[in-house]
Amino acid sequence: MSTRRGPAALLLVLLLAALTGCVSIPTSGPVDKVEGQQPTCQSCVNVEVAPPYPGDTGREVVEGFLRANANYQSGYAVARQFLTRDAASTWTTDQGVVIYSVKPNKRPDVEGSVRLQGQRVGSLDKRNTFKAAKLPLDYTFELVREGGEWRISNPLPGLLVRDSSFERLYRSYNLYYPGGTGALVPEPIYLPDLRAPGNIASALVQALLAGPSDWLSPAVQTAVPSGTKLSVDSVTIVNGVAQVPLSDEVQRTTDPERASLAAQLVYTLQQVTGVKKVLLQVGGQPFRVPQSDSTDLAVPLESISSELNPVPFVPSEQLYAVRGPKSVLQKVTVNTDVPAMDPFPGPLGEGRYSISSLAATVTNTEVAVVTDEDTVLRRTAVTGGRLTTVLDGVTSLLRPQFTRAGELFAVGVQNGQQRMWVTNPDGETRAISASDVFSHGRVVAFRISPDGARMALIMKSAGKTQLATARVVRSPKLVVDGWRLLETDSPLTDAAVIDARDLAWTSATELVVLGADRADGSYGQTAVSVDASTVQTQLKTSDWEAVELAVLLRTQTAITLVLARDGAAYRDEGNRWLEILDDTQAIAYPG
Repeated sequence: MSTRRGPAALLLVLLLAALTGCVSIPTSGPVDKVEGQQPTCQSCVNVEVAPPYPGDTGREVVEGFLRANANYQSGYAVARQFLTRDAASTWTTDQGVVIYSVKPNKRPDVEGSVRLQGQRVGSLDKRNTFKAAKLPLDYTFELVREGGEWRISNPLPGLLVRDSSFERLYRSYNLYYPGGTGALVPEPIYLPDLRAPGNIASALVQALLAGPSDWLSPAVQTAVPSGTKLSVDSVTIVNGVAQVPLSDEVQRTTDPERASLAAQLVYTLQQVTGVKKVLLQVGGQPFRVPQSDSTDLAVPLESISSELNPVPFVPSEQLYAVRGPKSVLQKVTVNTDVPAMDPFPGPLGEGRYSISSLAATVTNTEVAVVTDEDTVLRRTAVTGGRLTTVLDGVTSLLRPQFTRAGELFAVGVQNGQQRMWVTNPDGETRAISASDVFSHGRVVAFRISPDGARMALIMKSAGKTQLATARVVRSPKLVVDGWRLLETDSPLTDAAVIDARDLAWTSATELVVLGADRADGSYGQTAVSVDASTVQTQLKTSDWEAVELAVLLRTQTAITLVLARDGAAYRDEGNRWLEILDDTQAIAYPG
């Protein structure tokens, strides 16, 4: 397995104001280099940065300044020592983060200036979420003598951090917000490796109180009342209890709102080492919520309902497979040495329909199938019975999907245009607005996230494959919008997805894509985080042509099957592919 991580994280300015934008970078000229010194300890975290030394050259001053950008310090006091007095007093560190890479310097510096050139490979938005980039970087630091020493007079607003520093110094965490299906929706943010659990907890709560990103906001809510802040500067952890001091605004919440707020805090803070309970406080006193323990009013991690888990419980490992020359739907049990196969009850198990793709509900109570050369969508109970026609008279129907809320999504072509439909749990089918998605190309495959708030997409536009996400917004009406490209070929990673055939969610924040990293390459699994900050090539399928994925979600490790063009189905065993079925045309797990 060949793997290369993208940035492990991006910088959240701890306990300061929310970041409000991205840094603008000049984009002209040849490539020179300003490269910081490598730390003597390659595995060190939060390496202490040194202030400027007497007699430093202009380049040494710039190198020191960039090192100080990469290492978190409250107020960045050391970094300011590399600036003139005027620049130090006006330089802002809350204007976003630029991640950059550099190339070797081929020309000497001009006295009084040092040129930083290379490539901008990522950025951080105002809510501290990551976006990959592929933009030129060209900036000249102007230096003047102050007290006989070189100092920078024109620092860029915000922070400049070299890509290699992210690999060592930053970690990814999630904030949690209630979504339209009732489940919590995770949103990745990025923190320096702060080491101290209390510091991490404080930063996470500050970010959670600030609310979701502008992109995710239409698809989620928050139980945090407007204006709520930490009433003191930090969260403290005592004997496994994270004490969260909140301002008076939470006093006006109802019991359901308090329960939701507690769930957001518990899910967010359970990522911090050592936290076993969360205690809300107001005015220095414990604040009761419905999940509070009666003895200390703290909320144990296990007290939060499993219904809120971003990954729903799937009660069955039942695999469904369409097999044989008659396209017979079968129930397959694969948790034994030899898979057991039983015919699906009713006409689908008798080969009366030619099935091209299928889906099963999370609860394993119904299946939906695409038949008649991708023109008809039907559904039925797994116990058999009446086969209901959901869509007819359309063409090019893609594989459908049930959500955890019991909705059935479908994409097909009607009147020459690709459209999207949803069938609600009551059986009512209607077209939904997804024009923002279709305006970017043709959808090849789609999968809705386990929490129901995002849709991952493989699209074709001008012969090029694109991987993207969109929001699933349920209020005031159901729409799919907010199309956003996932840059899997960012300079931060070498596991680019050049072509893709299928995709699935393996967790609430990670996808597995069945793709190739070059035009003539073999198709295998590539793990892609929901913000494309990490792209990891996994087990290749070098001796057979993979065409379809099936993933059984689990809260720990997902079970992945891959279908080959020759009809063989393989299970990912971690270090090898195990063939479990032959003569197969389509596969699906519940969900």
